Parts: sequence; structure tokens; C-alpha cells
Amino acid sequence: AMTSNFILNNFLTYRDQRLKGFGILRGLLAFYLVCSVGLLANVGVAFSVYDQEPIWWLAGAAGALMGVVWNYAISGLFVWRKR
Repeated sequence: AMTSNFILNNFLTYRDQRLKGFGILRGLLAFYLVCSVGLLANVGVAFSVYDQEPIWWLAGAAGALMGVVWNYAISGLFVWRKR
């Protein structure tokens, strides 16, 4: 899932900053790292919300939102930053 998301981001979302050549591999590895931290944040927020209010869909939505915001913001800064 991370690999396909990276490819879509590289060709659509960040097309004006598209990574090419060796930069694709470097960017993919950085994207894996960023998304792995996003996964931990997602799970942490979901557990925290569920502890406060045990509604599974609310906890899942809060975790997913955290993951989306984190992955977009941080990958924009560290994977597709202007050079």
C-alpha cells in the first residue's frame, strides 16, 4: 500500500516536484519512514480516543485522520521538498 501510494503521490499530487532517477529510491525509502511513524501515530491516537470513549468507529476515524494529516504534511516536507 505504501509503495502504490508513493507512486500515485509522485505522479499526481507532487507532479511539479516529481522525483526521478536515483531520487525515486531515496524518496521511497524516506516515504516508508514517514508513513511508518504515521502508522504509529494513527494507532496511538485510535487507542487514546478509544480509552476516552469506547466507540470503535470514532477511534478508527480519529486514527485515520491523524495518519492522513501526518503522512501528507511530513512527506511533503521531507520526501518532495523543493531542492
